[in-house]
Amino acid sequence: MLADDFLTDYQPGVTADLVNAFANTGKSQLSVMEVDGPDISRYGVLVLKSSGEGIVGLIEKPSVSSAPSNLASIERYVLAQDIFETLRGLSVGSGGEIQLADAINIHAQRGSVETVRLNGRRFDCGSVDDYIKAVNHEFQKRLQI
Repeated sequence: MLADDFLTDYQPGVTADLVNAFANTGKSQLSVMEVDGPDISRYGVLVLKSSGEGIVGLIEKPSVSSAPSNLASIERYVLAQDIFETLRGLSVGSGGEIQLADAINIHAQRGSVETVRLNGRRFDCGSVDDYIKAVNHEFQKRLQI
């Protein structure tokens, strides 16, 4: 879970859905949502099987023109334990850091990653505008109670 995403209006919950999916298959689970237009380049983007169902890769922040789909990973994961071994074996990647997206990509290529679609609202609290939108959204919900 990364701190700049605020997820709300989701029942029973994003984490519960990811945990349940992991318990059913033993495969790593990514929470994903559709992102259309230029914002897709801000995310890890799924490479889908030719059938359109299932994931065979994850590309971190591709350009709009090279994005392999409009499905983006939104920073909620339940990962199989072997991801740590993969991370230990990685070289430094983008930004001079070891990238989790690179490890997830390797596991997706092996067929050991699945996705759970976001069924709620997401706000990117890494930007001031979305942070304020999230606060206002929650405030409006409380006014209705």
